[in-house]
Amino acid sequence: MPRLVLVNSYSAGSHALWERGLEEHLPKLGERPEEVWSVDVVRLPGRHWKWRMHSAGWTMVQRMKESGQLKQPVDVFLVTDMLDVGQFRAALPAEHRSTPIALYFHENQLTFPDHPERPPLEWDRHYAFLNLTSALLADAVWFNSEYHRLVFLDSIPEFLRQLPSPRPVQPHLEIERKSKVLPIGLEPDCFRSEGQGIRFGEGPPVIAWNHRWEHDKGPRAFLDVLRVVRDHGARFRLCVLGQSFEDRPAAFDALRSEFEDDIVHWGFAASRSDYLDLLASCDIALVTAHHDFYGISVLESAALGLHIVAPAELAYSDHFPKESLHARTDLANGLMMALEGEKKRIWKDAAARLSWSQVTLAWHEAMNEVGRGNKLSAH
Repeated sequence: MPRLVLVNSYSAGSHALWERGLEEHLPKLGERPEEVWSVDVVRLPGRHWKWRMHSAGWTMVQRMKESGQLKQPVDVFLVTDMLDVGQFRAALPAEHRSTPIALYFHENQLTFPDHPERPPLEWDRHYAFLNLTSALLADAVWFNSEYHRLVFLDSIPEFLRQLPSPRPVQPHLEIERKSKVLPIGLEPDCFRSEGQGIRFGEGPPVIAWNHRWEHDKGPRAFLDVLRVVRDHGARFRLCVLGQSFEDRPAAFDALRSEFEDDIVHWGFAASRSDYLDLLASCDIALVTAHHDFYGISVLESAALGLHIVAPAELAYSDHFPKESLHARTDLANGLMMALEGEKKRIWKDAAARLSWSQVTLAWHEAMNEVGRGNKLSAH
């Protein structure tokens, strides 16, 4: 039985969903023992991301030593962008240093948008360079979407021009040769019959926000679109989900103040079950994010049957028919049409193609491909 050790140095949000999904679904494939992957997980909580990038390589190896996870052969180490691959490999015991390392990019620091109120510091480029060197040192480089893969590769030449000599020569070509897209699967609990959520009673359609309460998810644009639609006489209600933080954008305070009478739910759901029940009770997901490398919250909305109003850019064009998406300047018009129209199956059908039952085979094949370099065997 080939063995995967999944090293998740930032276990939160979509990173945690990905980790749990692989741990559950990957071992289900394969007819013979030598085809069935076992999955061992080592994780750190999802906080202090900069410190994770500096220290997680060494820290995770120490944890594996203490837990005994390195006493057996390993066919593939799967790590994420929140870890320095060079540090990780150097910290491994000698008998594991030739084991293939696959690097999975949930995000990347070359193209992650800057905070609008905090100019980037000069040394912040270091985190982008860590991502770049990790991609160069890994045996395989995997991305959650084709959009993400392309923007990362395309950003490398411009990023290198900001650095002093000597610089790596065309590293994007080397990374591209070993790159692949492997989506995060959607869990079965995202797919249910309509009407299985907590009902909000009779009334206007319910618009959902189900993202982190941070600037990159576009809360100001969300508020602006709602204002335009309201001023055109449209009626709606709001279900505002997602994780909030102490330093949250002011747009949320304005949203709660201006639309207080229209809000049916406000704040982080108590459990995943509650979250999905609340989201399933909504009608429309309005998406105004400035960046999204994958968009799992949008895909969860689609899987639950919500009508998606999203820009025809970022990762959304990978998932949904482009003609069903909108220019950013046309989101208000798209929302008004959604408020007046019937639900369509295109959103749910698109999400179904990204269920774990559909994407696990690609993960299984990718593991086999990388693991062959380590002579996969039945342990």
